[in-house]
Amino acid sequence: MRSLINYFTILSILLLFGCNTGLKINGIADYQIVIPNQADSIEIRASKQLQRYLFEMSNTEIPIVGEKDFAGKNALFIGRTAYAKALDLPLDQLQDDGYIYKSVGKNFVVIGGEKKGTLYGTYDLLEFFGCRKYTPIATYIPKKKSLSLPNDTVFIPRIVYRTTATGFGGRRSNLVVNPEDNREYDEWQKVSAQSDYWGTFVNPVTNAVSSAFVHTFIRNLVTPAEYLKTHPEYFALRNGQRLPTQLCLSNPGVLTACIKDLQAAVDKNPTARYWSVSQEDNAQSCMCDKCLELNRIYGGDERRNSGAMIWFVNQVAKAFPDKMISTLAYWYTLPAPDNIIPEPNVNIMLCNIDSRRHRPIFEVDSAFSRHLTNWGKISQDILIWDYNIQFSNMVSPFPNLHVIGPNLDFFTENGVNAFYMQSSSSFGGEMAELRPYLISKLLWNPKADFEAIIDDFCNGYYGKAGPYIRKYIDTMRDALLESGFRLGIFGSPEEAKESYLTEALIKEYKQIFDDAEKAVQNDPVLLERVKITRLPIMYAQIQISRTEVDTPRSLYKHDENGRLFIDPEIPPLLNSFVETIKIAGMTQLREREVRISEYLAAYNRIFYNTEDARDAISLKKKITPISEFSRRHKGVEALTDGMFGSLENWRDARNDNWVGVNGTHMTFILDLDSVRSIRYINMDFYDARDTYFQMNLPKYVSYTFSSDGENFGNEIKVMTPIDPMEEEFDNMPRDIYIQSYTTYTIRRARYIKVHAESILRQPNWHVMAGNPVLMFCDEIVVK
Repeated sequence: MRSLINYFTILSILLLFGCNTGLKINGIADYQIVIPNQADSIEIRASKQLQRYLFEMSNTEIPIVGEKDFAGKNALFIGRTAYAKALDLPLDQLQDDGYIYKSVGKNFVVIGGEKKGTLYGTYDLLEFFGCRKYTPIATYIPKKKSLSLPNDTVFIPRIVYRTTATGFGGRRSNLVVNPEDNREYDEWQKVSAQSDYWGTFVNPVTNAVSSAFVHTFIRNLVTPAEYLKTHPEYFALRNGQRLPTQLCLSNPGVLTACIKDLQAAVDKNPTARYWSVSQEDNAQSCMCDKCLELNRIYGGDERRNSGAMIWFVNQVAKAFPDKMISTLAYWYTLPAPDNIIPEPNVNIMLCNIDSRRHRPIFEVDSAFSRHLTNWGKISQDILIWDYNIQFSNMVSPFPNLHVIGPNLDFFTENGVNAFYMQSSSSFGGEMAELRPYLISKLLWNPKADFEAIIDDFCNGYYGKAGPYIRKYIDTMRDALLESGFRLGIFGSPEEAKESYLTEALIKEYKQIFDDAEKAVQNDPVLLERVKITRLPIMYAQIQISRTEVDTPRSLYKHDENGRLFIDPEIPPLLNSFVETIKIAGMTQLREREVRISEYLAAYNRIFYNTEDARDAISLKKKITPISEFSRRHKGVEALTDGMFGSLENWRDARNDNWVGVNGTHMTFILDLDSVRSIRYINMDFYDARDTYFQMNLPKYVSYTFSSDGENFGNEIKVMTPIDPMEEEFDNMPRDIYIQSYTTYTIRRARYIKVHAESILRQPNWHVMAGNPVLMFCDEIVVK
């Protein structure tokens, strides 16, 4: 027992003085981690993280000591120690996040910039040793007993503000991703914390804190709740009405109110440097004479120009000279003005929302490249808002990884040093692990080899399945480029079904994933990662299936008697997709909250209704339109073809089985061929209740009956229970509605006249207020 006590006593002494016997660094085993005597929180965190990961690598704990207590021979000096500061190092060049590596004899120095440079240098050192942080809960730590230190380095990141929406959070494999995991991932990938730069607003009613990052005109500053009733003139003039879509920037009262409300927010958060004074997320700007005149003075194009915007924001910036006032160059404000220069403390958030993503932006979007150049001539502070996922279908295959590196390199070569690389702000999505990893690495070093980063991730995150995942990425990329398809952020797999998602290619992708799963079939963790990465191909199969009839991959097929049925392979595929996406932790499929439960319900509705409508007396009967139907959607014959639309596909119904009218009522006559007994009529209309899209439910649907097609009577009117005119100024609706207009009746008739009463124009709460309303129905079912 005495000898055992003596052993631990000797071991403790050895550890105290740095004489570890397990890990050798540059061939030496007696290192200590030395921090400043008055180390700050970043230096303490950096030293602890270095100690922790070195222990995980070697099972050897290297002691951390303050500089005054260092009595050993060899040290890893972390942070602004007196030893490091005494060296002739260019510390004044490091800015916030840069760092220096310096070897002095057997000692090694990691010293960083004023903010997190020391921590970032420490994480890069761990990467040099072979460690990887693929996701917040997927870390690779090699087992090593011997390490070599890197060469002397001075690294100053070219991009000073680096943000990306990772969407990490929620559940993955029954493991909760907690805030500390997310924090470590963001710090490891050197992602800038928005809260370190941008101010926030506090709702005076609910006390809820909301981001001031973007779209603050009406949401956070001059709010309709406070000003619309008393000062309607503060808001945009559209078609003769004052509407709460954007602000009337030429009205002096708006400037006064904006400065007052911004000052109240600044008083609550005085240390924040950046404050957003920016347009709402729509193109419904003020069209009053004074605002149009401002645009003419400062640019020439009265409708698509940033002149009025910069004129207004400059005045706000002058009221806050010690703050950076950020505004958007987006949609109608994308072109730079001609005769006005932003104040030095105005940040321009330049957005490339319309750019295509199949090739680098400098190849496919000369207009945006020109805007970037023009803004660069007049602005001292530009942040690029880039888009890196298919927002209308976030789990859809989106082969854009090959353009992220060239795009960032192009932007930085044009003087941009701040980025918000938006991918998925919700958890999950296509390549949800690789995409933010790649983006973060390239934000830290735009000159890095993005192909090597992808290889490293695939092999590290997927193990033996890595080469197959890389093959899948390359095969889809090559198919995209060969097809000439123009990849957009608001597209769909249906649009790509003849380019990179052809029937033959999907078969090839499925085989690649079969091989990948087989390669890791004995490793449950890796197998689950592969299955989750396969989700986009499953999604593409499901979505494309409903756009075809009687093809090998179609949802709808006819039997030998011409009767419609659902392909029996699709429901199991749907169920497998839903179960796997739940394992992945993804809660929504679209930017506008199509929840997984809604997606499943949408297809189950199709399955049930298709079977239920097979004995309808309306099936394949003639429809005579009275009102004008939209030519962008299915023709009126689709109202009796037995095929139903999916309520989750609300961004664009062209690829679905919906029949629509635009800005008019829906009126038609159904001919049942002969006088029949009628007991049941149903029509389903849908409404996405999203302020970006111009669809709404009818006020009511009426059915009238006739035996001869001339004399109609016996009207039955079915009212909608949802008020389409309800004001929603403070909440952007996100719900999807299917509303059934059903009547149970006893009638004998051959003809049924249907009239769906539209509200015709979008209500005031809608960002497209005053614009025509779309109404959609997929089938009339009569029994």
